[in-house]
Amino acid sequence: MAYERGYHTIITQTHDSSERELINVNHLAQRSVDGLLISMSAGTSDYSFLKTLHEDGLPIVFFDRIIDEINTFKVTSDNFGGAYKATESLIKAGRKKIALLSNAPQLSITNERLAGYMKALVDYHIPFRTELIRNCSKGGNDYQEVEDAVKDLLANDKPDAIFISSDRISISCIRALKNLNFDTKEIAIAGFSNSDVVDLLQPSLSYVKQKSFEMGQIAVEMLLKLIESKYPITEFETRVLDTELHLIK
Repeated sequence: MAYERGYHTIITQTHDSSERELINVNHLAQRSVDGLLISMSAGTSDYSFLKTLHEDGLPIVFFDRIIDEINTFKVTSDNFGGAYKATESLIKAGRKKIALLSNAPQLSITNERLAGYMKALVDYHIPFRTELIRNCSKGGNDYQEVEDAVKDLLANDKPDAIFISSDRISISCIRALKNLNFDTKEIAIAGFSNSDVVDLLQPSLSYVKQKSFEMGQIAVEMLLKLIESKYPITEFETRVLDTELHLIK
């Protein structure tokens, strides 16, 4: 969409590092880009550098991992609903001790998915247990962090299911279960994943799929609206896109 409108795109990757995010953003801003599309790094909790750029007039739009601290256009997924449906599917499969393997606690998606998970437990009269929650602050980029979290869960009060709230963490969790020689038939897995090969994973997992392509389209439309507006925009919207639950039997 950007190319069709005469714009060039520059893509940078932080690998969930706050230091890398700061470097990337400053690098782009210093080269006078027209605007920024940002999905926040799992490692970032100080948003002052983005606030400064926003206050200086640089058009910024957040997608997927959004923040409340900056008033601008945002587009994300129905993380609450997706987590609810995934957790509910595990409950309906007869699972009662459902662990949550989650992303960095400061991310918007982490808290929304936690809330969806908790609401499903409440609706089905299953006690919420903090000892079944593990956060992976590096977002699955550090495999050892995920394996340690899985080990810890299995060593204490072993769950009969795991809901995983991140695509990369889902892959690392499955790898960890295999490396630990754990009988994966004893544990059901559901998680968020937009991978094209998720159906080939063993053990298989039911997964929540986001409308990532549509999210990208909407984000670009929002950013171009900011860039091309002849007058300052003071009213913004946050778009929330539906998710789809794919059950694997």
